[in-house]
Order: sequence, then structure tokens, then C-alpha cells
Amino acid sequence: MRVVVVGAGIVGLSTADALLRRGHDVTVLEARRPLGARSVGSSRIFRLAHGDPELVAAAAEARRLWDAWSERAGRPLLGDEGAIVSGPRVDAWAAAMAAAGAPHEVGNPPSGTLGRTDGPVLHDPAGGALDLAGAGELLLRATKPHLRPGRVVDLDELIADAIVLTAGAGTAELAAQVGVTVPDEPCHHVRFSFPLRERPATVPPAHIDGATYQHRTPEGHWAIGGHLPDAVTTTAAHSLDEVRRRSRETVTAHVAERLPELVPEPIGEVTCTPTAGEGDGVRTARAGNVHVLWGGNLAKFAPLLGERLAAAVAEDHVAHAIGPHDDPTDHGR
Repeated sequence: MRVVVVGAGIVGLSTADALLRRGHDVTVLEARRPLGARSVGSSRIFRLAHGDPELVAAAAEARRLWDAWSERAGRPLLGDEGAIVSGPRVDAWAAAMAAAGAPHEVGNPPSGTLGRTDGPVLHDPAGGALDLAGAGELLLRATKPHLRPGRVVDLDELIADAIVLTAGAGTAELAAQVGVTVPDEPCHHVRFSFPLRERPATVPPAHIDGATYQHRTPEGHWAIGGHLPDAVTTTAAHSLDEVRRRSRETVTAHVAERLPELVPEPIGEVTCTPTAGEGDGVRTARAGNVHVLWGGNLAKFAPLLGERLAAAVAEDHVAHAIGPHDDPTDHGR
């Protein structure tokens, strides 16, 4: 089966990899550079901790697939330092983890936690930092012969049995051509990396609080992103330079106040343009032979999303080969 994957971010490459391992003829089209845009940067936080039991269960499944990727890569792609959540999310996220049967504890921060925390924390022992750069190297080795540069403007110009849209900011415009509505208000996001004053004896757990998210990087630094209001970060409201300035001020002040283990001067930054208002979650739709995926904070689910999209494409192709069928998500193509 001929499949075109539009978008070579971490999810698009994972999907292409899964399709290739199933024996399909795959082409991946990327308008800029692979693993740029929303997949930029060397690391992300992985966590089972979510506010929805279904997302907790999905993350647990993704955790097993990250372990499989680590075996293929010959090195760990997911740390074992765990993750903690502090602030207003603790009770709701602990309840979701309990409902999903995921291991967790609520209490004092584990040994080695950086900075100050207020109140009890939710400890997610299965969490940690993802080596996104290492995962990208693994996927590019598998998919590079199938990568093609090119910006897709008209889906009707693609010759394929199935099309998978994982194009990040470009998904909404393409999905609209087949009647699928995807949120499309972009915002700027900036995260910074800081050096540690001393190398800790153990890797500190990743940390999500009410104002920031924090995790180690493969380079040995500490990455911190701040949660600014959408009214500040949407591209229509402010320029990237303005958001960068405000983000730097907010995050640097947070470091100076609450993280004495860090030098409060950033040594690096990563910018991307996610969709405003997108929290945790994965959304999919199908219109004819076009499969669309979008959502927020998707990197941690990447191996699972790739497997599920590849399976959906194969199952849909078989269903169409057998004959017409009723599908309430099929908008026609």
C-alpha cells in the first residue's frame, strides 16, 4: 500500500517507521526540516501523570514502546529519575492515576528534587526526561530513504492509497480540504536551559508546577518553560521577540526565587509555535483515505501514536478493499 505521511516531526516519523516495519510503501513529505517546528529541541518530559485516566493508561502503553525504542537505539531514550507534580493539579492527577492503576505517591518530594516546592507533591516513578534527539536519530535512520522535501498545498495532488496528516501548524489548512476542523490559532512558546552550580549525585526528577515545567537535558543542563497566558503568547497578540522577552523575565525570576541550585542566567533557548489552548490530549479524524492527528504535548506518546496510526491506515485500507461501509467519521474524499 502506498502511504504519504505529511510532516516529519516526531509523530510523523514514528508513523512512517511503523508503516515501513509493516511492509508499506511510504513517502514522508516535510516542508522545512525533519524534527524542526514543534518537535524542536533535544528533550521533553515523559509522565504517566495526567488529569484523565485514559491518558494515564495511554502513557503507560507508550512507556513500554519507549523501552522498545531504547533497545533499538542501543541506549536509554527515557530516564528513570521519575517526575513530580506540585501545585493545584496534585489531587486531580493523583485521582486519575489511581483510577488507571498507575503507580504513584502523594507526599514529600523525593530525594534529589531541585528547588523549593509548596505543599505535597505527586510522585510519578515512571516519569523522566526523554532524549528526543536520540529518538530522532533512531527514526531518521529508519526513514531517511523515504523523506522528501516539499510543502503540500493540495491533497488532491498526492498519489497514494492513504494520507496521514501530522503536519503540526500546517495540519489545520490541509485538514480543512477534506472537511476536518482542527484548531489553528498559533502561539509562541519559549523554554530556556540553565547550568547547574554543581553536578548532582543523582539526576533530579522532572517537575511540573503551577507556573513552569522543568527537566534535565541530554547536555546536562536544566530546561525550564513557563506557562504564560494565551493572551500574551498568541502570535496575533505579540511578536516572538516580545514573548521571548516576557518568558525570559518570568522564568529567570522563578529560577532566582525557587531554584538556588541553578545559575540564574539562561545559556540556551528553544522556540516553537504550538496551538493556543491545547493542553494534554490526542485527537484524530478520518475523511476518506485521509487520517488526521493533532493535539497537545504529543511527543511523549510518539511511539504509541505511530503504531496506532499505522494500524488504522492498514485496517481502513482492508475495509475499503472489502467494500463500502458506514463510518460516521468519514467525510468523503
